[in-house]
Amino acid sequence: MTLQRCGVMVVNWSKAKAWVKAHWNWLVLVGLFCLAYALGRKNARGLLVQAEVAKAQYKAEAEAIETAARDKNKRDQKIDNRTEEIKRKIELKKQQDLEDLKRDIDADKVFRDLGIDKK
Repeated sequence: MTLQRCGVMVVNWSKAKAWVKAHWNWLVLVGLFCLAYALGRKNARGLLVQAEVAKAQYKAEAEAIETAARDKNKRDQKIDNRTEEIKRKIELKKQQDLEDLKRDIDADKVFRDLGIDKK
């Protein structure tokens, strides 16, 4: 019985040896993949932390840009409103001055001021 077991083990060992010889490249690739995975896990944590920090920084910068844009729009609107108000005031002043001029102008007085008398 022991001899029979040794014979079966030798046959199984030969089969395993032949399979490994035929598929050695796949075994090497799987081994390298496992090694890369084991070594890369430590770096992956660091990269994940860096990615989270970059994401948080991007969100903060985006919010700052949006806030600055809103503030600029408010400031521009305020300036536009003030400009329109000043234009309105100038236009009113201009109209009042023209009305005053029309009311105060007397052709005879203008001619007298120029030294021209009525004939």
